[in-house]
Amino acid sequence: MESTGNRENVQGTHARNDRVFPETRWVSAIIVPFLVAAFAILYLFPDHTQELFAWGIKPRMSAMMLGAAYIGGAYFFVRAAAFARWHWVKVGFLPVTTFATLMGIATILHWDRFNHSHISFFAWAAL
Repeated sequence: MESTGNRENVQGTHARNDRVFPETRWVSAIIVPFLVAAFAILYLFPDHTQELFAWGIKPRMSAMMLGAAYIGGAYFFVRAAAFARWHWVKVGFLPVTTFATLMGIATILHWDRFNHSHISFFAWAAL
């Protein structure tokens, strides 16, 4: 006959770990300043994307919408870096991964439209 303490220990070993890994926290924290900078450029200076961003964006409302998406991303990554439970943030990683993948494909397809000599291009390509 098994003791209840022994049964709880066996069941406890099968429990899922619901913590956010430290690596996920660090990467999330590192991404935030880039997203805030992109927001500031695109949302506050939408007519100057050719000089300030990785590529020129026309019309200005497109730059502002992309900037709004970046500040939303910054909010998400702040939460991912600060929250202790994975189930609170895991749902956001699928849309982030989809967005990053599609932007990577768009970058390759429209390589000639980028400001290759600007630092924002290097940040864009690295991220």
